[in-house]
Amino acid sequence: MTDLFRSALGYLSGGQNERGSEFVGQLVELGKMKLKVKRIIAEGRSLYFFLKFFHCFVVFILAKAPPTYSFCYVFLGIQNCQGFSKTSSLVSFISRLLANDDEKSKAILREITTLKKLTGHANIVQFYAAASIGKEESDHGQSEYLLLMEYCSKGQLVDVLANKQVPLTCNEILPVFYQTCRAVAHMHSQNPPMIHRDLKLENLLISSNGLIKLCDFGSTTNKSHQPDETWTSLKRNVVEDEICSQTTPMYRPPEVLDLYLNFPINEAMDVWALGCTLFLLCYGFHPFEDSAKLRILNANYTIPETDREYVVLHDLIRAMLQVNPNDRPPLTVILAQLQEIGLPESAMKTP
Repeated sequence: MTDLFRSALGYLSGGQNERGSEFVGQLVELGKMKLKVKRIIAEGRSLYFFLKFFHCFVVFILAKAPPTYSFCYVFLGIQNCQGFSKTSSLVSFISRLLANDDEKSKAILREITTLKKLTGHANIVQFYAAASIGKEESDHGQSEYLLLMEYCSKGQLVDVLANKQVPLTCNEILPVFYQTCRAVAHMHSQNPPMIHRDLKLENLLISSNGLIKLCDFGSTTNKSHQPDETWTSLKRNVVEDEICSQTTPMYRPPEVLDLYLNFPINEAMDVWALGCTLFLLCYGFHPFEDSAKLRILNANYTIPETDREYVVLHDLIRAMLQVNPNDRPPLTVILAQLQEIGLPESAMKTP
């Protein structure tokens, strides 16, 4: 690891803003990547602070909000990067994750492993490199990690939708949802299947060329469960607590809210979350916005009776929001049904 990288980690610790100019013109090594810094634009602590303002690529971390938020800074025009053409020009958003014990370090490394395995798919945010220093090398007794990833210059889908003056048409929703399903299908096609566990609009980004990109794999697991009558109350509580710590309340499926149903807990929970996402894309509100347990357990939601725009999607929504996960269609079937509905020519574009 270069001295500059160590300096960068020191800068990220805060309180050293005046040192920022020393990075201009320098080379930073991040894994196998060698980046030349052209100019520093800005700095901040928010994980998504810069996503709305800069165009090209960005370094950012997409984990669950860590106990200590990382301090971030933005480099503009990192040129002649190893692994890219000489004309490449990247904006880098470097974010730091801290781990003060072995369990947190293992969790971060698991996320990096997941990103490495999934990267390359057109609808998953691309991972480029990562680097770290151990707690023995840091000045505060914690391990530190930096990740280099693709920047999606058009920001979060949820923000784009919030800024639209009119609801999405069915022809606008179809490509967005199709691309999202393609990303999740890629996860489920792994052996064993990878379960995202936190699918929602906030975790969908839009790239500079208009592709939907799934992000935030901090909750991802390849571990499934099959509760049965032999499970003790303690075991059920332990599994429920772990899953609930990795999921968003209004997107949790029935099998997670009541393990005494003895339903399997597997990739079908992603299908439920996708059903919630499709409903939200269509109607502008969540089917279980109040996160009420009884409503979710009974799939008690209402498709507006007056709806005429999204009629072709009604059956798909109902199929994905089945109480029993065994009754929900797999992603291969969902993708086939979306194709049967008829994707417009803009199927690989976004609104």
